[in-house]
Amino acid sequence: MKEDPDALDELIVLTRVSPALATLIDDETPKYRHLTNRIANGEVPADLVEYIRGRYYVRRPNLLALAQALGLRLRQPGHPARPGSRRSAA
Repeated sequence: MKEDPDALDELIVLTRVSPALATLIDDETPKYRHLTNRIANGEVPADLVEYIRGRYYVRRPNLLALAQALGLRLRQPGHPARPGSRRSAA
């Protein structure tokens, strides 16, 4: 059975989740080790994370739910980025 190539585009390896979260939150993005520890300690719902061939992945549609599970402050629509943040203006 072949896998859908578009489904693989939805997967974000855990090391790349912080930059992906940057556009959704007002807080500082969590570090990789912080994310890994929260997942390993069971503080993140298991249905938000996939463990494939020794690596953790998050599906792009689950990013918002992951941010909420981590207790991060979500960015409000129309709210400008914080000064000095690493997010691009584009």
